[in-house]
This record gives sequence, C-alpha cells and structure tokens, in this order.
Amino acid sequence: MARPAAVSITSPFLLTEEPSIAQQIASLGEARRFRAGEFVYRQGSLSDYFYQVIEGRLRIYLTRADGSERVLSYAEPGAGIGESTCFDGLPRYASCVATVDSRLVAVSRRAVLEAGRREPEILMEITRRISRKARLFAMHIAADGLPARGRVALILDHLVEAYGVRCTEGVRLRTRYSLDELALILGVTRVTLSRELARLIGEGLVLRRGREIIVPDLAALRAVAGGYRP
Repeated sequence: MARPAAVSITSPFLLTEEPSIAQQIASLGEARRFRAGEFVYRQGSLSDYFYQVIEGRLRIYLTRADGSERVLSYAEPGAGIGESTCFDGLPRYASCVATVDSRLVAVSRRAVLEAGRREPEILMEITRRISRKARLFAMHIAADGLPARGRVALILDHLVEAYGVRCTEGVRLRTRYSLDELALILGVTRVTLSRELARLIGEGLVLRRGREIIVPDLAALRAVAGGYRP
C-alpha cells in the first residue's frame, strides 16, 4: 500500500526502507495475528524472530527498575520491530503490545541470513532498521535533557516529519495520537503535555483540529527544540 510522501528523511521514526526490499523480507515470514492487549514480545525474553507490521498499531516500551514505563514508539503498518535483539541474541530490551487488533509477519533470523546471501540488499535493509533504532534512543536521550517545552517541540517535530503530509495550513500529522500517548512518548505527565502544547498553540507554532496536529512551520518548531537532529 502506497504511503503519502513524508516531509523529509531525517526522523528516526521514519520508515525509509525500499518497498520492494520490505516485501521481500515480509515474504520470508509467516503471518500472525495479535488481539488488542496481547504481547508480541516481552522485555527480557529471547527470540530469533523479528516482525513487520501489516495491519494495526503496537506500543513499544521499556519498564524501568522502579516499575514505571517509558514508551519508545508506536509501530504503524510498514514498520519493522524487534530486529536488534533478534540478531544480537540478547534479551529483549523492550516490550511490544498490540493496542488494537493487529496482523504482523514473523521473520526468523535464519531465513534472513539465508536470503541475504542471495540478495545482500536485504541485509543492508536490516542494518538500516537497526541504525534507526539507535537514532530513536539518541532522540529520547536528547529529549530527556530538555525542558518540557523543548521536549514537546522535539518529539512533535520528529513525528510530523516522519508521518506528516502537506496541507493548506502546513504539515499535518496523519497518524493521530491521543494526549495520553504523546505524554507516554515524552515521558511527561498529561497535565504537563497539555500545558506545553497549549503554549505552542497560543504562539501559533502548532494547530489542533480535534485530534489532528498541524505544524505551520517546521523550522520554527525545530528552533524551539534547539534544532537537535539525531
């Protein structure tokens, strides 16, 4: 399925794989269905499988020592999840749970390595995906060092850049997030998010149309985030 063209290609949330290669990777696996609330994998588990999202939506998060959770990302159709720990053989560093009924393709490490001998671009794509995960962690670390205002601006910048489509008012985030979901990604309370988002809206840096978020000027929002690019 074709996706609307994204604004640019520098966000770690962005799905940049070549569609034909993504299809080749998906063809190596088997379809699995997960109901809303069902875990695809849990933090600390071992597996030689990773997954490609076909339908649905999933939440990827890690659990801290004190029991609190930090959301790393939400996986949308087309995303690959679980590649890093599939290939390094170490325990999963995060959990993945379906937020709605979802359909995924499970691909084994062995199948990728065998196919990669015939088609090296498959291994290059896996490398690109793992590299983006490293950038995602870098973005979260950078965000944690910012005040709440800059943190909100930084994550919104990357989300709109990754999943944004042009509209008459600027760039619209086509993937809708609730305030609770955004707060979990940011690592702030819902109250803090609402306050900082209201400030950005009041300054004209962000527009809201129901649950839709529109950014009139990405450069202006990026300036609030300090211009950080992982």
